[in-house]
Amino acid sequence: MPFCVGDLATVRTKDSGDGEGADGQQLSQHKWKGARSIGLAHQLNQQFIELCWELSLDGAMGHPFPVVASYRDLWRHLDPVARQRLSLFPFVIVDLRFGDVACWRMAVGNGAHARSHSNGAAPTTRWDWLALETLMFGWQVAREDRSVASMIFAMPPSVADCIATLTMQQVRTLAVESAKSLRLRWDNHPRLWRDLLLAAREPDDAALEALRREAKLHFCGELIHAQPAGGTPIPLISGTRMDAAQEE
Repeated sequence: MPFCVGDLATVRTKDSGDGEGADGQQLSQHKWKGARSIGLAHQLNQQFIELCWELSLDGAMGHPFPVVASYRDLWRHLDPVARQRLSLFPFVIVDLRFGDVACWRMAVGNGAHARSHSNGAAPTTRWDWLALETLMFGWQVAREDRSVASMIFAMPPSVADCIATLTMQQVRTLAVESAKSLRLRWDNHPRLWRDLLLAAREPDDAALEALRREAKLHFCGELIHAQPAGGTPIPLISGTRMDAAQEE
């Protein structure tokens, strides 16, 4: 079921309060802010997982993501429980070039004014709607807290600044224009996706959790790679705290 960005304000979590001192309080605060977005990240992830599964069943729907084309048989044999297990990352597993600072500066700088006076293209395809939900979610999080945008989307602060300045109409238009840029994370690591697809079908949670940890390392690597040289370090919470927030 598609989620509404307005749900961001109603996803409730509780802070465990296990931080001590000023640093602990800051980490606890970041944990709380990120935790209330994790439920929405799960929902968005599940929509993309469902799309990939559908693509694996019907090649006529259009050119699938490369990792779907490579492992079509593994995707098509995922049952609903396996697909739900595959979606449970504490961040968004799809990307709209959120790490590309130059791309977003160009998109906002060159076209924002014109888009504010135009209705632009309306979402018509499944890709368009998923791109819109992804960018709308990223826009909402970027407006609320840049550090959370980093943790959920691997979005550097400079990109969050660009996206946060958009109007809702600009978000809608940019989403449709960038829908073809939608990609699953780690599509350049097909072995990881193969192992995730296999582990999601098995009752052994330990194997799947080990692969999630590997995926988190790749996610952090994307964020570090997107950080400009000499830029302010992006505040991150530890994997333990992110996992704790996910479980609440």
